[in-house]
Amino acid sequence: MTENQDKTVGRRQLLRRAGTVAAGVAGTTVVGAAAAGSAQADPGQPVVQAANNVVTGGGTTALVNPAKGPTLRLENTNSVVDGKIKFTGPALQLAPSGDLLNTESPIGSMGVDKDGNFQVVSVKDSANNSITDYVHTTGNSNRIVPIIPQRVIDTRDASLRARIQNASSTTLDSEGRLRGGQTIHVLLEDYVYYGDALFGIVTATTAVNAGFLQIFPYDTPRPASFSSLNYAANQVNSNAFVSGIGESADYISIYALQTTHVVLDVTAFVIGYGTVNPDILPFPTDGAARGAKSLADRRAERAAKAKQGKPSWE
Repeated sequence: MTENQDKTVGRRQLLRRAGTVAAGVAGTTVVGAAAAGSAQADPGQPVVQAANNVVTGGGTTALVNPAKGPTLRLENTNSVVDGKIKFTGPALQLAPSGDLLNTESPIGSMGVDKDGNFQVVSVKDSANNSITDYVHTTGNSNRIVPIIPQRVIDTRDASLRARIQNASSTTLDSEGRLRGGQTIHVLLEDYVYYGDALFGIVTATTAVNAGFLQIFPYDTPRPASFSSLNYAANQVNSNAFVSGIGESADYISIYALQTTHVVLDVTAFVIGYGTVNPDILPFPTDGAARGAKSLADRRAERAAKAKQGKPSWE
């Protein structure tokens, strides 16, 4: 692949946090110059193949195409062997360089973190700091993680109310039921770290009157007209649901129109760059089993590990 001598590669802008990558683009005089003695990517200088190309002085090497057509084309040469296409190597490789693109990265920067997640910078905040977003494809693209079904809360059992973070005489009645007109916030940190959403089944039982439950992401306004489950008085009613998880923390919120016991079971999580506790996966895992720890111990451990950017079960 060749480019005109006066077209320089915007490598610093394109791969600001992607480490050293051989771009495969060169001036016509340096194609195949893998053994070149000096490797430079300053404006006006060639990008040398199979060498570390460094922009000195904090400059930017630009790739400009004044004509029609692609500004940059990366093609991976391949051959057909036994009827199958065999590729000789990547056309472009983004090398991991830390966890996040730095706050000075210009809009349009792309990178890959140490776990292989793709990131982009699309906006700046009010202080002109770059905001890094992880790129999600679809919910079915290695994102939905089925788990061994977990009973998260059951208000009929005092021991299964531990994950209700605002349990009090205001939100729960003397029997532990969710009071009508009240919202509880349920912690999911035992199961997921930076989750996006969850799949589950919610059950209402021994309700005092007919009503409905709403399950919605923590730290978001309760929907004005929406029902996760409609229930009748003194009956057992269940329904499958999908809900987002709070962005600020791994919580969901549950609202009841009328006082009722609530049972919440989770069957899968949706994750982007988060992780699911390996102890609840239905397939073999190298994750170490959690010890018998109190909720307070787990919270303290999670807080300490969160400072290190680690999920609580590592």
